[in-house]
Amino acid sequence: MLRATALCLLVTTARTDTSSDAALDLDDECVQLGSSSAEACALDALQRRGLQLQSGSSGLSKEETCFQEDTYFRQWDNEIRMLGTRKSHEHSAEMCQERCQQTHGCAHFSFWPNGECTLVNLHSFPVHHKGGIAGPRSCKKYLHSGFKAHVQDVAPDSAWIAATSTYQPPKKSILNFAHSPFSEPDLKNCRTAESSHKGTCYEDVDWAMHTGIYEKSSDYPELSAGASSFEEFQADLHLKEPKRCPQPCLLEYADYSVPSFKEPGYRVMKGISYGASPLKTMQSHLMNDDFMAEIPGGLWADWGRGDMQLIKDIGANSMRMYGNDANTSHRTFLDTAMNKGIDIIAGMSDFGFIQGPDNCLLHKYYCYDEAYFYFHKNLLLGFTIDNFKKYHPALKALILANEPDLKVQPRHLTCRAMASIFDAILDAEKDVGITGNPIALTITWSFANFHGPKGTPALGQMEDFWKCLQDGPEKAPTNYTPKNDLVTAFKQRFVNSFNTANAAKDVKLMFLDRYKKSSFWTDDLKIPVFIGEFHSVRHGMKDDLSDMIAFAKSEEYPFFMGYNFFEFSRRYDKGGPEMEFGMFGYGDCVLRDMNYTGQVYTIWNLVPMNDKEGYPLVKSLKAAFGTGRTLPMMLHSSADCQLGTMGVP
Repeated sequence: MLRATALCLLVTTARTDTSSDAALDLDDECVQLGSSSAEACALDALQRRGLQLQSGSSGLSKEETCFQEDTYFRQWDNEIRMLGTRKSHEHSAEMCQERCQQTHGCAHFSFWPNGECTLVNLHSFPVHHKGGIAGPRSCKKYLHSGFKAHVQDVAPDSAWIAATSTYQPPKKSILNFAHSPFSEPDLKNCRTAESSHKGTCYEDVDWAMHTGIYEKSSDYPELSAGASSFEEFQADLHLKEPKRCPQPCLLEYADYSVPSFKEPGYRVMKGISYGASPLKTMQSHLMNDDFMAEIPGGLWADWGRGDMQLIKDIGANSMRMYGNDANTSHRTFLDTAMNKGIDIIAGMSDFGFIQGPDNCLLHKYYCYDEAYFYFHKNLLLGFTIDNFKKYHPALKALILANEPDLKVQPRHLTCRAMASIFDAILDAEKDVGITGNPIALTITWSFANFHGPKGTPALGQMEDFWKCLQDGPEKAPTNYTPKNDLVTAFKQRFVNSFNTANAAKDVKLMFLDRYKKSSFWTDDLKIPVFIGEFHSVRHGMKDDLSDMIAFAKSEEYPFFMGYNFFEFSRRYDKGGPEMEFGMFGYGDCVLRDMNYTGQVYTIWNLVPMNDKEGYPLVKSLKAAFGTGRTLPMMLHSSADCQLGTMGVP
């Protein structure tokens, strides 16, 4: 099953070319706007990502205005006014913008044809409306003569990071609670702000995380944009204004020195592959499939459709992810997963591998530069904690590539691609300074057999890679000289993985029975293995899913960690054979709209799907995971359906 991964559209540096093409290079959120609006939108996006633009003059000419015509802004929650504000009547768009500047938390204004002025927060998106005029809080922070950008030194969640690989993470501590009132939190009185709570604390924290730290980083000397958690921001605000924000309930993070997936006796993997594309037809294209970001929380978060809680209720303890946009923070997603007891298996995006403008395919599969560039940014945007010294404990493994044996041509260069990526990951860790909570590394191979009648599907590819590392990848035909000791790193960090659509009994005979006799499970070498995608669509799954869990628990296969069921929801946008997979389909109830990288998507309600024999897949999976055979309760089941949607089909 070849999985297409993220088209994580790279944000490039601003150029002196002011054509719409240049603006579109800056940010894909602007692709649906006209020429002049696209430029303003792109610069607006740069500011949201941390660029501070300096004007060469004190004023703005008419040509330099950042206002967007025939537009208004709507929040992600579909409100056209931010909480605590009302419509006002102003004489001009400029006066409406001035009101936005005077209102705490305002990110965009909308000036309507009848003179009304509405304000929205950062979580908003532009919508076409004839006669409307909209814009950001301040034009001077977005536009200037020549479009030169001066980079602030505190914003790893920014466009500029995509243009430089020399960024050094800040050396500041992140809220040293040992010397603060939080060294011994009062658990009875702590309260983490939520969007449903009355008062302004949640909005203040949200604004500080997504706007304030970018506008004036000096106000948050102990925090890092894109890396610090919601609770850490709230703690910072509580120290400054105790009456405005209560003491948050700080998260407790585990501390360990061996990858959890390499620990003997670690829990059986009961996972679900999660790539919940919101599209319901093949008429539109998914602009970004990173569902670990905050905006797609409309799918996975409790304030959204609640997919992650549903996954927990099914009995799963891990999620295998796909898309990975290195320009966005993943801290909130990982914190949420940790709170729910779910392990995250992340993947490197195919964007840098075989899709991007300078992908490693163009360099005869020398992938070091691209892998280092993207993963270095991942480490600064939520993959790590404790001032970038440790991996986030919810992140348990990184898939270096998904089914590279089906992508690399000619196949003899597969080791060159994988060894250079492996090497780059190790160097990125060193340069950032990670010393704690190591994650497992893996390559997820296909279940193809490239070694003739006596070959073993997937295992043959695993053995080829291991032999290449032992023989020395600097030799022909690999011709890659590693910077690290990859053999030692493999022994310490690697686990094997593969995808399969075969039935459980076939996997036992064709793989498990052979793996226990392989070089990967000896007195000298212990390399566990898991299934990255498991779902046989040719017959019923009522017993298959339980059988595979039984294999993982069996003493006969101590190396077998478990599997990730493929997959959470049906991929309508892919069509064809992909339509046979998916535990849930989409109903006709519009739950909400989600604007993500410049395109509005509809979030639909979930409907359980059946296997080939007509039995609900979710019931089979719940039985396998030990939570019974009843249909799970869904958080959105009592939600009201919206009357319409602005999402693409």
